[in-house]
Amino acid sequence: MKNIILTFLLIQQFLAQEKKDTTFQLSPVLVTATTAIERETPVTFSNLKKNEIQERYSFQDIPVLLSELPSVTMYSDAGSGIGYSYMNLRGFDQRRISVMINGIPQNDPEDHNVYWIDFPDLLSSTSEVQVQRGAGSAFYGPPAIGGSVNILTNPFKNEKQFGIESVIGLQSFKDSSTNISATTKKFAISYNSGIIGEKYMLYARVGKLNTDGYRNNSWVEQNSYFLGILRMDDLLMTRLHFFGGPISDGLVYFGLPKFANNDAKLRRQNLSYWETKDDNFTVVVPRLKKEIENFSQPHYEMINEWKVSPKFTFHNTMFYYPSNGFFKYDGSWADSTMLRTDRTPKNTLIKASVELQQFGVMPRIDFEQELSKLTFGFEFNLHRSTHFATIDEADGISNNYIGNHRFYEYNGDKNTVSIFANELYRPAENISVMMNFQYVIKEYKLHNEKYFGNEFTVQYKFLNPKLGINYNINEEENIYISAGYTSREPRLRNLYAAEDSYFGATPQFNYDTLSNKYDYSKPYAKPEKLFDVELGYGLKNKKMEIHTNLYLMDFYDELVKSGQVDIFGQPVWGNAQRSKHFGLEIEGSYLITEEFILGGNFTISENKLVKHSIFDENGIEIKLDNNPISGFPDKIVNIRGTYKAENFSISLSAKYNSSFYTDNFKNEENKNDSYYVLNCEAMYRAINIFGTTLNLRAAVYNLTNKFYTFSGEGNAFYPAAERNFIFGFNIVY
Repeated sequence: MKNIILTFLLIQQFLAQEKKDTTFQLSPVLVTATTAIERETPVTFSNLKKNEIQERYSFQDIPVLLSELPSVTMYSDAGSGIGYSYMNLRGFDQRRISVMINGIPQNDPEDHNVYWIDFPDLLSSTSEVQVQRGAGSAFYGPPAIGGSVNILTNPFKNEKQFGIESVIGLQSFKDSSTNISATTKKFAISYNSGIIGEKYMLYARVGKLNTDGYRNNSWVEQNSYFLGILRMDDLLMTRLHFFGGPISDGLVYFGLPKFANNDAKLRRQNLSYWETKDDNFTVVVPRLKKEIENFSQPHYEMINEWKVSPKFTFHNTMFYYPSNGFFKYDGSWADSTMLRTDRTPKNTLIKASVELQQFGVMPRIDFEQELSKLTFGFEFNLHRSTHFATIDEADGISNNYIGNHRFYEYNGDKNTVSIFANELYRPAENISVMMNFQYVIKEYKLHNEKYFGNEFTVQYKFLNPKLGINYNINEEENIYISAGYTSREPRLRNLYAAEDSYFGATPQFNYDTLSNKYDYSKPYAKPEKLFDVELGYGLKNKKMEIHTNLYLMDFYDELVKSGQVDIFGQPVWGNAQRSKHFGLEIEGSYLITEEFILGGNFTISENKLVKHSIFDENGIEIKLDNNPISGFPDKIVNIRGTYKAENFSISLSAKYNSSFYTDNFKNEENKNDSYYVLNCEAMYRAINIFGTTLNLRAAVYNLTNKFYTFSGEGNAFYPAAERNFIFGFNIVY
């Protein structure tokens, strides 16, 4: 508190000083408040640098690239890693990972999810990705349970450049008569202005990606754009970013029974409903080709850095995300009561729409003294949404019900206000102590619900502190320890899945039978509460780099999967009274020769329910104490060997994930089998060919053509694509 008061007094002093003859050097490198620094910040983290991104990224979603980092797993609905892809960190799904772009929160305020499909080709404009692991690793934005992901876009270059990129993907199908078919195409052009008039830099990129997908009707079309403008003054740096891209795709979100994975044709099925008996399908309902999605979420960002003095810097970030879209799905099972029509329609196609507005401002102040750096600021975030559904097509009902008849509709609001402070104090040259806290108020509001009229406001208040110490033993080694506590509110859907009200969903609050009303002050879903301890060691020299850490995560009221899914394939959740996660993570690399480097990481963990019970439909209690938690593999291994010559590089990578349960009942039938997969990537760079640089790339994924499933929910599993090939080039002039 003393430092905060002192800082405010110094602000007034600095603003009163004359600065006409003072110039401070600003760095064009974008650094956010939560960016961790090696041998200084006592946080468990891993970085993906720009050269690694350029070497490994072609067109797949961001979780594919991140899946080589410690404790990260991924899967995609379509199997190809393009479209709806998901990442888990330490087994925690991405709803409990704080995802930021340039320090700006990206988790949907209502749903907490991250929709990577809405960031097409963003990695082409990315300079670095930092993944921090553990609770409270980000001290603002969405609460970090499993950890945080911060993507930094800094595509500006000092020299003028024009680039053309083209990539094609070829997919191998064992059940195909042609054996190989072209499935993915990407084309993009980019422009860097270099420095204009000693003050400005401009970057622009547009692109398009089309893929047939792996599973049937899992096509994706992505249009991407990124426009960046940078202005550099003596004391002020301003960035404007505008990026996004309208997308469309064929719906695929249900997994398949386990036996389908072993059949080359069955594993590619895209079904809206199925039943089985004795490892055979008894009922199969293919998904309609008309079941599609369209969505667009443009991102507007303004990022300022004002160097008030050598010690004092003011940062401000403002953002605005308007977005809208729809998806159409088969509603033939819905009757007249559900759809609120005069008679039951046939061959119904439902169109579910959403319109979103999100605005935020995040000012912060950095004050650097000789022995410390203090950062404090606040976040103000407003989210507004309208959800509704109409009948897009149907037979047997009046045309008055087609198109404009909204059979459900409601508005959702989310307000977030938080203050945060972080101090990095150096009591000695080789010791740094980090203290931070976040006090946050979050408020849900559901209103204007059509037909049922349910309305409520629920507010949550959390204080999330963290303390850590880093000690540099010598110039090569360091150790650190940190402890953090964090809380997270349930999703709006955990309180009331209003979009499912037409087929029976009700508010999940205590119901007073005497007054015949819900008590909206008593929701059933409780906030999650987590205490996390991290102990780490690092070693870095010219030949070798190694980072290892132990973690213990003690959880109360963790929201865990029940093993059931809703009609959109999403898991149904419930609070576990107490659970524990602990493990060991090792990450390292070794320079065997000047040309050959071997790297990788290893995670071993245990994730279990300490105390948790559920009740069946008859009210009988089922105790799940000491059962493993679904979705958490206890062993993850990544190995990559890379050979680099002057203009050529080739690498072979291997991933292994151990088996894990897909429900919490320790049901052996609902278990995703362990798997390994091999990938090979190569790149050739030819410089100064007619004044240009030519980059050629080639890759083979799933080299051994292994049939495996990434993940599952209950008895439904998601198959990964078979062997596939990538060829591409990039020309920079």
